[in-house]
Amino acid sequence: MDEAPNGDTEDLDDPVDRVDDEDDGVEVDVVGRGAQRTAALQARGRVISERAKAHVEVLRGRSKIVDLGFRVYDRDREAAGTLLGSALALRLFLFFVPLILFSVGLAGIVARLTGYDTFSSDAGITGTIGDQIDTAFEQGGASAWFVCLAGLVGMATAGYSLSRALIVSSALSWKMGGKQKTTFGVIGTIVGLIACIGLVAAIINSIRVASGVAVASMSFVVVAAIYVVLWIFVYQTLPRATTDPGASLPGALLASTALTLLQAISTLYLPGAIERSSELYGAIGVTLATLGWVYLLGRVIAFSFSLNAVVFEQIGSVSEIVFAVPGVRAIPRRYPVVARYFDLGDD
Repeated sequence: MDEAPNGDTEDLDDPVDRVDDEDDGVEVDVVGRGAQRTAALQARGRVISERAKAHVEVLRGRSKIVDLGFRVYDRDREAAGTLLGSALALRLFLFFVPLILFSVGLAGIVARLTGYDTFSSDAGITGTIGDQIDTAFEQGGASAWFVCLAGLVGMATAGYSLSRALIVSSALSWKMGGKQKTTFGVIGTIVGLIACIGLVAAIINSIRVASGVAVASMSFVVVAAIYVVLWIFVYQTLPRATTDPGASLPGALLASTALTLLQAISTLYLPGAIERSSELYGAIGVTLATLGWVYLLGRVIAFSFSLNAVVFEQIGSVSEIVFAVPGVRAIPRRYPVVARYFDLGDD
């Protein structure tokens, strides 16, 4: 406070200081209102979350299917399904690399021994990929044998890594730990399955070229049925809490459906789309399609392990229903080996 010339006292503080004080007050007020709004939003979010959880619990109590779905989801999280699914996808991709290398070498050997050099056109593969396959058939001599041998070594190495990832994923889903050994049976089954996938793709492409897309689309129904059987064989070689093959049916249905759909898209849609695009876009498209293909397949496989485990624990196996039919129920009692294989117990 300063004294004015007429004796009155008045506030002669710097006006700038008063403006700064007012600005500080406004800023504090804005920050306070922002904090209150944030706290209110957080409280509202907690209320909505609690209501959603309560609603889910009610649905789980009313519907066994909903409860089963959440149990499978929880088991998949406990078994690190997302992480192991990505690991499976990487190993699938790495397995395809030596598989292609082996196929290229084998193509050169077959062409040299038989003079056959029209595989791409017969299989319905056109564009850049078809040209590369034709080039592979044109090679010969020692290089073809070397490439073929290198592919075999790579397939053995990548096959072991892929089999190990499958064993760990299955064991965790069945709550059996992850210290099981990798056997040659598992590796051979996985290699055989992937070889069948490639063979089926070539057959479907040939059908598409010879009979059209409609007939090729119908043939995928048969392909899906074949894949169900193959996936059951795969699951039977992996760690699980039961020897019953019926316990592998839910996951086999899921995996075969996903694999059939992915293969249908790759066979019926992608070749034409890539052929219509430029060579650069086609190469990028093939790479992206392959990476997406193996990721989705790896994630579905990891999830199918949890599906098998939870369905068997909560519902049981389809084998129990089959062997409860009159006329069939006497088979396990008469043949104990059947009862042991289908894990039917002493009853």
